[in-house]
Amino acid sequence: MAMGCSKLLLFTYLGLQFLVPFTLAADPFFQSNCRSEPGNFTANSTYKANLDTIFSQLNRTSLTDFNFGFYNLSVGESTDDQINAVALCRGDRTQEQCNTCLNEAITDLKQRCPLNKEAIGWHEFCTLRYANRVIYGEMQSTPGSCLISGQKASNPDQFNLALDNLLNNLSGQAAAAGSLRKYAANNSELAAGLFQNVYAMMQCTPELSEEDCRACLTAAKGGISSCCFEETGCRVLRPSCFLRFETNLFYQNAVALPSPAPPTSTDESKQNRTGETEKTT
Repeated sequence: MAMGCSKLLLFTYLGLQFLVPFTLAADPFFQSNCRSEPGNFTANSTYKANLDTIFSQLNRTSLTDFNFGFYNLSVGESTDDQINAVALCRGDRTQEQCNTCLNEAITDLKQRCPLNKEAIGWHEFCTLRYANRVIYGEMQSTPGSCLISGQKASNPDQFNLALDNLLNNLSGQAAAAGSLRKYAANNSELAAGLFQNVYAMMQCTPELSEEDCRACLTAAKGGISSCCFEETGCRVLRPSCFLRFETNLFYQNAVALPSPAPPTSTDESKQNRTGETEKTT
């Protein structure tokens, strides 16, 4: 399936880049995919009731456990009526921002995919998907969508080289990150003396293996050539991952992850014994 692509008015898109770090108004560039193949449900069905339960569990008042912006939910006993949902917030979003984003994504998906059994919604700060099948742990790189800035690079050769190197580095960092979050963001100077940077971000759902995350990000990176080649700004959106790049800073510092637990007294004793043995030999 071809990946959809939306061309945005440059002044609107760039103007929002400066606003979004400070406010989380509804995303005017929300992207969705209402899957027709799995079929539809009826308004008074058990499936509808289960989906409403999923939405209520994702409601901001219920999300007391932040879980670093990743949620895996399942409701329903019957195979026909069971719903599985996965929600992922961007790695630089706080719990409050994540909750707000998910609520907006729920509202948009209810409007755009009111009776679809399977749907995906891409908000600027989060992704929400649900289906009548297992999606947790399943890498999925289609269907997809993308958004472009509408502005071409004035120095495409330098821009593409810097972007390619940056995305290769970030995809490796994101894929190799731990099970709490697979996220990486950084910037690179286009070329010496140009005084211009490209900023990029890549993220996968964290339950994926390193191999699957890397494969998803590679597929997303491959979508640049068909969607936003030589554009100075783009979001490539996939079910299990996404990437974004701009020539202005659009991300914040990543939300801190917990420090590794200190070794237990048993572990310390074992280390001491090991050390004594090694010294003896």
